[in-house]
Amino acid sequence: MRRIMAMGLNWHGESLFAPVEESALSQALIDALAGNAETVGALTAATAEAVSFKGEVERTITDLSDPRAAGWTFLINSEDSQRNEITEILRPLAEHRGMDDPAEPLYYNGEDADEFGDWLSDNYYALEIEGQRVPQYFLIVGGPEQVPFRIQSILATLGNVGRVAFDSLTDLQTYVDKLIGLEAAPEPPVEREVLLFAPDGGISDPTHFSRLYMVQPLAEHIRDDLGFATHTLIGEAATKAALAEALRTHKPALVYTASHGLGATDEPLDFQKQVNGAICCQHTGPLGWDALFSAADVEFGKPVLEGAVFFQFACFGYGTPAESDYAHWFDGVPQQYTSEDFVAALPKRLLAHPRGPVAFVGHLDTAFLHAFTDADDPHILDRWHPRMAPFRRAVDGLLGVEPSGRAMEMMNTRYGTCNAIITNTYDRQKRGKLKWTAERAARFLDNWIVRSDAQNYMVFGDPGAHLRIPAP
Repeated sequence: MRRIMAMGLNWHGESLFAPVEESALSQALIDALAGNAETVGALTAATAEAVSFKGEVERTITDLSDPRAAGWTFLINSEDSQRNEITEILRPLAEHRGMDDPAEPLYYNGEDADEFGDWLSDNYYALEIEGQRVPQYFLIVGGPEQVPFRIQSILATLGNVGRVAFDSLTDLQTYVDKLIGLEAAPEPPVEREVLLFAPDGGISDPTHFSRLYMVQPLAEHIRDDLGFATHTLIGEAATKAALAEALRTHKPALVYTASHGLGATDEPLDFQKQVNGAICCQHTGPLGWDALFSAADVEFGKPVLEGAVFFQFACFGYGTPAESDYAHWFDGVPQQYTSEDFVAALPKRLLAHPRGPVAFVGHLDTAFLHAFTDADDPHILDRWHPRMAPFRRAVDGLLGVEPSGRAMEMMNTRYGTCNAIITNTYDRQKRGKLKWTAERAARFLDNWIVRSDAQNYMVFGDPGAHLRIPAP
């Protein structure tokens, strides 16, 4: 019996949601098609136009992996009270990235996602008509209260997108100084090593499968095909103490973790802002602070992953939306997580570290995993491989020193594609042209989960930031 599981635990150490049988979830999604068709249709129209325009622009760019050649800009809320100060802090980075006019970013004016297509026409597509350069790298400045998460997802189908949302202007200044300093340094601070971290909660837990079918194959690929040393903390070795020690004593270019993320969705907002997305490490007994790696565990007195990139596969690693996007599709997910959207504390703390990482990739909302009661199911690899492709492509791109935003391209382009598939499925169903079979329903579910990945895996940090790695 195939099941879908959430990669998250609540504050009591319990799974965020009970496992759902694949067939039951497939049917719930099919039943919810009509109610969600209008929203998905609007997103399909916006993302299809964005992908088409992106293709036209890309043909004129000599090097899409170079922000100076492809164009770099930043997007800020026009009503942000610190707009002028932010623009001045970003000026050195904007000049470093070759921005045409660092004093003239793009301004977001509070448009809803459904009307963002009009914003793109007036503020972005119009650049080509006016004979101006059309940038392919977007740095969103501010939290989701300034520029919503959904806008970030749509923009990511158009170009290479990242976000910074620090707790102070000082943290933003520190990050800008760090990026410019690291890219100008004579030698990179990282080594040709990747740290992979994967707890395993046993056959009934989704971390068993993320360890077995995601992290271990990635470790082999990174070592055998890409030529990097790998330091793995897997299963019983994936404790908080071991992770903290590895971060102190190793200098990996990339850290990749696959675990439960903490979702303290029954706790007050201030507490959620501190802990949601914390890495749930290997533990026995109740979940406690000794098994949670959170922002509070990142020490500022010494280097922590200086110049590296951190990739986290888990619930809420990037942030928490006030309302779950999944509650519209099926029962079992609460309509409301908290009172407002927010970015997680761990990526903010890591990137604000003056000798810390340059970029962070994480998941917004609940991350789902196909898990199976029988790990020897002959169909498991067939079902998992298509979904693994964007993760492997992201790892390849990051270790190939592509900019962080560019490395997520496959993930981002799938968002538009999957929206189109869902819209087309509804259209065929409405016209009586679709006969649902168990296999077709399962494939529809696969597509829906890939869509959730594509929508919700996001870059925190400058999308133009990239690794610098020593030669072999």
